[in-house]
Amino acid sequence: MNISKIQLSAEELQLVTNSEWILTKHRIIEKVYQLFGTISGQMQHYLQERKILHDEVMQLPPKISKGEQYEALPYVVLDYPRLFSKEDVFAIRSFFWWGNYFSITLHLKGKFYQQYYKKIAAAAAAKKLQGYYLSFSGSEFSFNLEGKNYFLANDTMSNGNKEMEQPSFLKISYKISFEHWDIAEQKLMQIFMHFITLAED
Repeated sequence: MNISKIQLSAEELQLVTNSEWILTKHRIIEKVYQLFGTISGQMQHYLQERKILHDEVMQLPPKISKGEQYEALPYVVLDYPRLFSKEDVFAIRSFFWWGNYFSITLHLKGKFYQQYYKKIAAAAAAKKLQGYYLSFSGSEFSFNLEGKNYFLANDTMSNGNKEMEQPSFLKISYKISFEHWDIAEQKLMQIFMHFITLAED
């Protein structure tokens, strides 16, 4: 019987004999959990104080989860507020993606898309969404802002993209480099509050 030899490269062998790098990874993920836990408390306080969103959107508490295989890389997710149904979505997702960046996304679908689209279009036209990304095609649950289904908000709106006028989904996202880790908490909260102002009636 032939037994195939599964060999390691020199780089792989160096990693598999070094436990410290994986322990460091665990510590980083734990710090992201702590960061998202802190932010989720701030988000709850902000919304409870202002009572901006409908009760339907506010029913569920924040949810933090993690995984290892978002495009083959570890990730941590904070969803709040989070209303996901087959027809309607109103959610804000904060996302840590190993090797890439933090992002925060306002996800609208169905009646919420229809309710807020014109206000978002007006904000883009007034250049209030500079540096933001939009997605309205492809997978709703793609959060790779450098993928083919994301476009800079002002470019997309100024070109009058007809596809955006259809009652589908819309995601508005903002990216924060890990180089700005020290201000990530403040920046994520700042973008969160901006998203909420877009949803004010």
